[in-house]
Amino acid sequence: LFPTKPGGRILEFIYSSKLFYTTGGQKVGTATTHYFESEEFKMKQMKTETFTCSPSEVIASSDHRQSTYCHLLLGLHFSEEVEYVTSTFAYSIVEAFREFELLWREICSDIREGTLSPRITSPSMRRAVTELISPNPDLASTVEQKCMGLRKWHGVIPRLWPNAKYVYSIMTGSMLPYLNKLRHYAGGLPLIGADYGATECWVGVNTEPAAPPETVSFTVVPTFAYFEFLPLHRRDAPITSAVADDEFIEAQAVRLSQVKVGEEYEVVVTTFTGTGRVT
Repeated sequence: LFPTKPGGRILEFIYSSKLFYTTGGQKVGTATTHYFESEEFKMKQMKTETFTCSPSEVIASSDHRQSTYCHLLLGLHFSEEVEYVTSTFAYSIVEAFREFELLWREICSDIREGTLSPRITSPSMRRAVTELISPNPDLASTVEQKCMGLRKWHGVIPRLWPNAKYVYSIMTGSMLPYLNKLRHYAGGLPLIGADYGATECWVGVNTEPAAPPETVSFTVVPTFAYFEFLPLHRRDAPITSAVADDEFIEAQAVRLSQVKVGEEYEVVVTTFTGTGRVT
């Protein structure tokens, strides 16, 4: 649906945190941190022939705001090459462009001079970013003119990244409240709902990526893990407890082949690495 050009760039608002080891030698960290530091992340870029705008020093910074500033700066530096805009969660894209509304003049100054704002204090991040940028007065002037021509930042993404084909992120579930603002920034670009995942494993894939995020349904892939489904039935009596779970009565878990259309379920996951029956 949205083919990308070989050698293109991805404007990715992605962030990872530090990994640490337990006394037993197990590496511990968030799911996204494990992924962004993995060989699979590098392999994905090689296989798809599209490459993230930001180096690992930006992605792995412990300072979210410094990383966001550099993501935006480098995204504009490679603006003609960017094929799509993405983040793990929709709110990260919205927050990044809220920051851009405040910082765009400073970013344009850095583009013009080939410098990096003193707000970036991480030595490793400064070295990695300054190795990629150089003075570009023409680009800075173009970005300034486009920003000043926008009305309330509507359509800022296609305006500044003219070759971007879509915006891709997790937009369902708790991310739905961010869709209106994301649409505002995206203008007419398609919003593509990412696949359905959990910390323990992926659960399903969006087999209709052109559908609006509000109507997306996911196809469970049974080889990702062993899935069971707890039927949830709403209580007829009024809720007397403040605990939200009391709204439902849980029945016996059923297999994927036993779920019924129109019913509501809690997903139970047992992974191949030994995580057992997690909801």
